[in-house]
Amino acid sequence: MEKKSVGRPRDGDPAETRRGILEAAEACFASAGFAGATTRQVASRAGVNVATLHYHFGNKEGLYRAVLGRVSAGSLPAVDLAGAPAERFSRLVGQLWDFGASRPSLARLSLLDRLAGPAPAVTEAPEEDARVVLLRRALGTGTNGVAPRGLPPAEAARMIVTLLDGSVVALRGGTNGSAPAEGAASTSREAVVAAALRLAGFAR
Repeated sequence: MEKKSVGRPRDGDPAETRRGILEAAEACFASAGFAGATTRQVASRAGVNVATLHYHFGNKEGLYRAVLGRVSAGSLPAVDLAGAPAERFSRLVGQLWDFGASRPSLARLSLLDRLAGPAPAVTEAPEEDARVVLLRRALGTGTNGVAPRGLPPAEAARMIVTLLDGSVVALRGGTNGSAPAEGAASTSREAVVAAALRLAGFAR
C-alpha cells in the first residue's frame, strides 16, 4: 500500500490550490507582516488546512519567500540610454514607480520586509531587491562612466526604492484596496522622481 505524504491534497487542482494559498498569504503578509501573520490565518483564508499549506510550501518562511517572488514577478524596465544622464535616470525612476504602483502589495511587503522580515540563513547571502540592483547599476555605469555627486550608488538605490514603496503605500492610504484620488498618482510620481534625482546627486 502506497504511503501518502502528510497534508498531500487528495483531489482538486494542485496548481489552483497553490495559487489560492499564495493569494491568501499575500493579503495576510501585506496586512500584518511576516511576524504578525500566521499559517493558520493563511490556511483559513485560503480554505485549506495547515497541512496542505505545509505540503506546498514547507513552512511559513517558504510561503513568505514564494509570496515575495510572486508580487515582484514581471520584467523591470530596461535602462534607456537616450538623452543626458539625469534624463535617463528620471525615466528609469518613473518607470519603477509605475511598476510598483501596478503591484500595491509589493510596496507594503517590501517595506515590512525591510523593517521586520525573517533573517536569511547564516549560510545564505541576503537576496537584494532587483529594483535596487537596477538603480545601483544605472548610477554606477549609466552616466558615461562618471558617478554623479551624491550618495554612494548602493545607498542611494536603497533609499530610492524605499521612497518608491513609501509613496505607493501613502497614495493608497496605507491599504491595498483604496484607489488614489485623481491627479494624486501623477503628483506622487513626480515628487519621487525629483527626490531621487537629489539623492543621486543629479539635482540640489
